[in-house]
Amino acid sequence: MNRIDATFQKLQEQGRKALIPFVTAGDAGLDTTEQLVLQLEASGADIIELGVPFSDPIAEGPVIQAASARSLAAGCTVDRLFDMVARVRKTVKIPLLFMTYANPIYAYG
Repeated sequence: MNRIDATFQKLQEQGRKALIPFVTAGDAGLDTTEQLVLQLEASGADIIELGVPFSDPIAEGPVIQAASARSLAAGCTVDRLFDMVARVRKTVKIPLLFMTYANPIYAYG
């Protein structure tokens, strides 16, 4: 069973709802994102959603649009984000999800 299914099964057995915070990856730098992920897990998050920054997030509101712009300006790329996730995955046990648009996936290949 994957981590996501296992988490929801455990929550259902406990009669709990999931706490799933969202962070635009790379906003304030990937080092900050890494520390946020560690702190969110330590603070009780069940799953963490990482937003992949995108240059034209038109379906988002102004807060996430600005976070994406800051992240890209700070040099966040998909490869750097994957490297950060590989580092945190060594210690973080809860599921990490990516929120993205089709465009970055298509461009990445």
